[in-house]
Amino acid sequence: MAEGRKQRVEDLCTLFYLPNGLGHHRLGIIASRKIGNAVARNRAKRKIREVFRHHKQAGPAGMDVVVVSGRNLVPLPCTKLESKLSKPLRRMK
Repeated sequence: MAEGRKQRVEDLCTLFYLPNGLGHHRLGIIASRKIGNAVARNRAKRKIREVFRHHKQAGPAGMDVVVVSGRNLVPLPCTKLESKLSKPLRRMK
C-alpha cells in the first residue's frame, strides 16, 4: 500500500492499487470495526466484491487493488456503489 497509488472515492472508500505483473487482478478488502458489527462489515465486503467482479476487465490487466471501506458504504445500494466505483476502477494505471 505504501508503494501503490491512492485514490479516495468520496466518503465511501479509499482505493490503493499497484501493478503486480501477474496478468490478472487481485483484490484485498479492509473493513474495520469502525464500520459496524460483523454483519455490516460482511455486507460491505460482499458489495465491494460484486462491484469488482463486474468491473474486473475495466482497468489494465495485472493490478493489486486494496479497498478500505468507510462507514457510508454500508447503507448504499449496490447499484449506486457500482456507479461511483466504476470510474476510478477504469482509470487505474
